[in-house]
Order: sequence, then structure tokens, then C-alpha cells
Amino acid sequence: MLDHVDITMRDGELTAIVGDQDSGKVSALRVIAGIDKVSSGDVFVDGAAVTKLKGGKRDVAMVFEKQGLLPHKNVFDNIAFPLRMAKVDKAEAHERVHAAARRFGLEDILDRKPKKLSEEQRHMIGIARAVVREPAAFLFQAVQPKGGAEIRKQVVREMVRLVREDGATVIYATDDGAEALRIADKVIVMAFGAVAQSGSPKQIYRWPADKDIAELFGSPPINLLPGRIISHTDGVARVQLEGGSEVSLPAYAKLPLLNSDVTLGIRPPHIKLTNAADNNIAATVRQKRISGGKSILELDTPEGEIVALIEDTEASELTLHLPADYCLLFDSKGDAIRRTAPKVRN
Repeated sequence: MLDHVDITMRDGELTAIVGDQDSGKVSALRVIAGIDKVSSGDVFVDGAAVTKLKGGKRDVAMVFEKQGLLPHKNVFDNIAFPLRMAKVDKAEAHERVHAAARRFGLEDILDRKPKKLSEEQRHMIGIARAVVREPAAFLFQAVQPKGGAEIRKQVVREMVRLVREDGATVIYATDDGAEALRIADKVIVMAFGAVAQSGSPKQIYRWPADKDIAELFGSPPINLLPGRIISHTDGVARVQLEGGSEVSLPAYAKLPLLNSDVTLGIRPPHIKLTNAADNNIAATVRQKRISGGKSILELDTPEGEIVALIEDTEASELTLHLPADYCLLFDSKGDAIRRTAPKVRN
């Protein structure tokens, strides 16, 4: 069920809707596609209201996780199905089906039935069937891990290709935050049927609206350190963490912050190995792993375990610096505390 969802997807961009199984992300796709009805509100495609149109009449094409192929039809007829429903001229339909088949490597199997094909081929048929429609927008449902990691990668590659090479508009429902940050132009985070935050991948990653969203994005995951605000002056809060370390960072709120319980967040790539004037924490290396040419350090500190992603170091005793510009602060409810002063209205 969706709750007052108001979202806009721009033409020629890939919009990722991110959330867990109960977030409403797939429901949002089904509403756009016309599969599910809305009790109130409107759906617009290319600027035109399509709320009252049946799914097959809307200028969108949905690519399901399960493909939804017709088992008794061959590959050609499966790809051509939406064109026949739209009563497209046979010659034009033939040309468009063969063009899509060439694009997705299906030309040699057009006379075969889906059940005799591989899972990857069936997914490519599903995408080809959407492409022949030449819709205003493509709606993709993520392939779950049990469907095959390589198949998911292939589907994502083709989806990104539609946007980058063809200028298509794609809306993608996924539960993988890292994937969304990597491929999307815009990210919409949903929870319990409502939009929790929307913005560019950088905005979502750097300035999450709450602690749950902060944990959803980033690998290694964000470090979350409980503490208490011991001073708050001129938009700068000084936080004493549970282990006694102190960190200063920008913070603005309507209510007084002094003595309030908070959680400080710092992402592993944003931690520096330097002894700065403030915001320092002593650390001992417990374990080091190499990933993508960088070192992932699991560190013992007075604040518990902290993970840092750095270039490299051979030292076992370190001083960590938590730059104020990269520190995040969440209140006792988990909501982000503003880093900038609210604008004054005249």
C-alpha cells in the first residue's frame, strides 16, 4: 500500500526506487504501469494524465522479475505480443522484432519456446518485448539473488545501456543500495509505502535523512557511534562519545540540543589517518583486508569497533581523524540533525 507518494522521474534518466520487500517500491511500479489502481491522486506519463487508462493503453513497458512470457508462444510471438495488441502493421512489427532480437542476441532462437531456453535468454526476451514498444518509460523489477547474480548483472547492464545509449527513461525497483548509487541518476528511498528521501546518489550518500537510510547505502557500512551533546554554540555541537572521545561538527535544530542523546555517523572512506587539532580517536588495527586497491581496516577504539577505508598503512597503532565536514549527526529518533542554518524568510 502506498501512502501519499509524490515522485517525479525525469526523461532520459535512470531513477532507482530503493527499499525492502515491504517498502512499496514494486507497488509504485505497478501503479505507474496501471496494474494496480490508486484510491486517490493521478499518474502522469509524458505530461499526460493516464490514471484512468488501462495498463496496456499506457505508454510504459514493465519488465518483470519473472518475465511473464507466454509459454505456448515462440520467442518471435512473445516479443511481438505488445505490437499485435497495439495493432501495429505486420511489416513494421516484423522489422521491430528482428531489430530487438539482434540487439539482445536472440535472432537464432526466434522459433523456439521459452521453456527450452536458459534463464538469461528468457530475461532478454522480456527486455526485448519491452523495447519493441518504444515506450515513454521502462519499468524494471530487480532480479533477486536466487534468480542468479550474473543474470541480474546482465539485466542491469542492458537497462543502463537503454538510458546511456538510447536516451530512454528507466525506473528501477531494487533492494540494493550500492547498486542504486552506482547506476542511478536519481534515487528514491521508500519505507512503509511512503517516500523517505529522494535526491541524487551523492545527496543520498552524503546527507541521508535518517539513520536507517544512512545504513542502507555504502560499503563498508557507515560507522555509528552513540554519544551526547555536551555543548552547542553558534551552530557547532560538541559530542562526547560513549568512550570519552569528543567530536565537533555543525548542527542546527529548532529545539535545544544541549545534553541530548545522539548518534554520530562517519563513513569508512571519510576517515583520515592524521593527527589533527580536534576530532581525533586513538585506534589499534585488529584486521586488514585489501579490496579494490584499498585497505579496509577493522579497528579497536575507545568507542568500540570502527571500520576505515584507506589507501594503505603498515602501522598497527593509529590516530583517526573524523573530519567535521563528513560527520553526520542523528537525534534520539534517528532523524538527521541539520548541518546548515535554516533560511530566514523575509
